[in-house]
Amino acid sequence: MTKVEKLDHFGRGIIYDNNKITFINNALPNEEIDYEIIKETKKYKEAKLIKIIVKSNKRTKPFCSFYHECGGCHLQHLKYKDTLELKKEKLSEILSKYAHLDKNIEVIENENPFNYRNKLSLQIKNGKVGFLKEKTHTLIEIDKCLIAKDAINELIKDIKYFNLKNASITIRCNYNNELLISIKSSDKVNIDYDVLTTKHKIVGIVLNDEAIYGDNKFIDIIDKNLFQISYNSFFQINPYVTNKLFSIIKNNINNDSVVADLFCGVGTFSIVVSKYSKKVYGIEIVKNAILNALINKKMNKCENIDFCLGDANKQVFKIKEKIDTIILDPPRKGLTKEGLESILKLKPQKIIYISCDPMTLARDLKKLKENYEVKKIYLLDMFSYTYHLESLCILDLK
Repeated sequence: MTKVEKLDHFGRGIIYDNNKITFINNALPNEEIDYEIIKETKKYKEAKLIKIIVKSNKRTKPFCSFYHECGGCHLQHLKYKDTLELKKEKLSEILSKYAHLDKNIEVIENENPFNYRNKLSLQIKNGKVGFLKEKTHTLIEIDKCLIAKDAINELIKDIKYFNLKNASITIRCNYNNELLISIKSSDKVNIDYDVLTTKHKIVGIVLNDEAIYGDNKFIDIIDKNLFQISYNSFFQINPYVTNKLFSIIKNNINNDSVVADLFCGVGTFSIVVSKYSKKVYGIEIVKNAILNALINKKMNKCENIDFCLGDANKQVFKIKEKIDTIILDPPRKGLTKEGLESILKLKPQKIIYISCDPMTLARDLKKLKENYEVKKIYLLDMFSYTYHLESLCILDLK
């Protein structure tokens, strides 16, 4: 019998087996457990939970019957409020350790931590539908995902009508429960369109990057803004928390601001801040996303935005006007060294940094802190019941 000391940043319990740190899924701090070692390396061990002898008062019964096998969610055995505390502690510890930054963090909760995802990617193997078990190629067959939108779950029940034996399939859902479906497969396709289009609002089906039914894009609405989104363009997966994100950004933009929206995607933030600023420049490397952004500019009648196709780490110097506010929403790997140096040379008065990876955020903030003061940090629960988190930092030039 062993007592669990704490949780790591991936939601795993930490114990010590013969003085070596050991990680164990589904175990909570202060629980007394029996376990079995399943993996050992030079630096750590991994264990399987066998029995909980003394249970934590923070433990709750997972609401999904696939939870223990699927691996898509990591924290359903914790009460929702406690998952937020864990994420806040994670962000605080990482920023303190790697950016030497100790500051209060404001938490933005998810209004409903169930059925919030507007995008889901599934695997089909030998005609069965599900997720690949974490760190394996084993398919966990499912008939629903309780953190996905209802319209997506309704389609999961009817994936058999795609008549696919082996494939990957991504389903996107918009404000009106319309669906945009992308399939990667070498199978010969024989889709039963009559059944699928009668039962579901399917805007388009894309097979191996080619539209075979309808369109390869659809329209979503957030905060009264219209967004055209291609099947392979990035877009936030949680509409409610995205709306909260918009509010924070809008409150940090001045009417006379000239804004550079780097890694702008389909122009999401550019569209939002254009109504509160003098001029906006958006830069994005994905061609389809920029094409969406140009349409979004027209649909929302935003004449004060210019979009540019290119690497935001390099192209920001092509903007001739003096930039006083930069919005950053880089990929998980964060900014490149060149990107950081570009921003420091430009010396904008304000930086709004949105990140989905606390480690790369901390690395970049450590460098930016040389010239900037971190005024505010938000944690947004974009990915409820997983260990992933979204954060937003407001930085002012010293």
